Amino acid sequence: MSEIEQSGFSHFDQWLALVRRTRELLDAAIDEGGLPAGGADYLADLTLPHLEAVQAGFVGWLRADTAGLAELRHLLSLVGAARVQPATSGPERRAAEAEAALELALTASGNRPVARLRGAEPWDLAALSHARLVLAFLPKVPDQDVRYPAGRRTYADIAAPRGPAELADRLEELERQLWRTASGRTPDPVDPGFRRAYGFFDAADRLGQRAFGRAA
Repeated sequence: MSEIEQSGFSHFDQWLALVRRTRELLDAAIDEGGLPAGGADYLADLTLPHLEAVQAGFVGWLRADTAGLAELRHLLSLVGAARVQPATSGPERRAAEAEAALELALTASGNRPVARLRGAEPWDLAALSHARLVLAFLPKVPDQDVRYPAGRRTYADIAAPRGPAELADRLEELERQLWRTASGRTPDPVDPGFRRAYGFFDAADRLGQRAFGRAA
C-alpha cells in the first residue's frame, strides 16, 4: 500500500493493491512456471478471502425474483464442494493432493478457518458490485491495454455474465483457478478458464486506475 497513492477510501485502495499484486503473481506463475516466495500465501491469505467475500455478497444479493426457475435450480445444484468432479488423470490427482495439503496446512495454522454460512456484510455486497462491474468492463478493455502474455491480445470474446447462474459460474471459476495456482499448479496459458481469471484481475487493475484518474 505504501507504493500506491491513497484515494481516501481505504477499502478501495486495498482492492486496487490486491488486484494489481494478484495480476503480478499470475504473470510470475506463467513466466517462471511457479509463484515467487510468499506468492502462495498472498493468494491464500488475501486474494481468496476477497473472492469469498464476493461469494458471500452474491448469496446475500440473490433473491427468488432475480432469476427464473431453471436458473434457481442450477444455482442450488452448485451448493457444496461435492459438486467438484474427481480427478481422473495423474496431473489432476497430483494437483488435487497439493490443494488438499495446502488446505490442511492453512487450517492447521489457523490462517484458513473453516467456512461458515453467514449473512452478507455491507462490504461483501460492495465487493460483489465491484466484481460485477469488472466483469462487465472486461470485454471492453482496449486491445492495447490487454496484458495477457499469450494468444490473442483482446478480451472482447469474454462476454459479461448474462444472469445469476452465469455470474455464479464465473465467480466459482475465479476461485478454482486461484486455488490451483496457489497450490503450485503451473498455469496453462491456453486454458480459457485461466485466461478469464487473469483477465478479471487485469481489467480490475485498469478499471481502478481509470476510476481514480491514474495513468497506467
